[in-house]
Amino acid sequence: MTAQTGEPQRSAKIRRMTQAAFDTAVGVATSEATAGAEDPAVWAELERAGLAAGRALLPAWSDALAASPAAPVQIKIVAREGEVSFESEISLLPGLGLCRTQRVALRTTPTAYEPVSREEAVELVAFPPEDLWLAVRRVLPPRDALRAPLHITPPSRQRDLKVTPEAVEQLAQRLEGDPLGRTPAEILETAPELDPELRAVLAGGSAEVALLVGAVTGPDDVTPVGACRWTVVGEQLYSLRSTPDAVAVVAVEDGDLAADLIWYVTGAYNLVSEIATEAAGR
Repeated sequence: MTAQTGEPQRSAKIRRMTQAAFDTAVGVATSEATAGAEDPAVWAELERAGLAAGRALLPAWSDALAASPAAPVQIKIVAREGEVSFESEISLLPGLGLCRTQRVALRTTPTAYEPVSREEAVELVAFPPEDLWLAVRRVLPPRDALRAPLHITPPSRQRDLKVTPEAVEQLAQRLEGDPLGRTPAEILETAPELDPELRAVLAGGSAEVALLVGAVTGPDDVTPVGACRWTVVGEQLYSLRSTPDAVAVVAVEDGDLAADLIWYVTGAYNLVSEIATEAAGR
């Protein structure tokens, strides 16, 4: 935050605040009533975080938080290692990216990783859109396979783990019903013929990341552009992709996550641009 203008710094400074304080800031910015708006302690917290002065949001932060829900590109990430996950929502505005992250404690059940508690604090990071990968990398598990820079695995070095036809439909339903990725235990229970490698991947491995990228194509309308899930078993990275007709589980090289992220985000920007061009031509 610059002292003169109150503009969000784009140096990836981490601002920590309670969920209540963050909700209050968003509510005030979007003119929605929130209980915290009348609480001096909440405003003191927002001031310590650099979002407010006195009992008012700094203008640039007010503008950024107000515009965030309608930012052209929206990204959701769930990154899990063991029984801890980090859930992040990223909004890409013109000239500014905002990332909100919250830590969630999990427990392993026969059917899923279930949330036990959410950390009271959230982290808010402002960053230049061109540093998107750095912002995403920060919230990923500290595994080389997941944090490696962009690299496209040549088709000749991809290894497709064959999923039986009986499992495809169930896995597709699982990913569709819970696209941010929990353990697809239904598959493990109903498809005992799965080979050990595939079973370990579908069980979630030691770490996994789920990604959703959407483009805002109209008021309250976010069009999905891309979704994928990655699992690390040992040091090997696997990509799980679901389409209406198939489910693919593929062993890929480190850097696949970064490559798909940039590919999906580029597609989202292109979709937004196409819609804007069509609207201008009417």
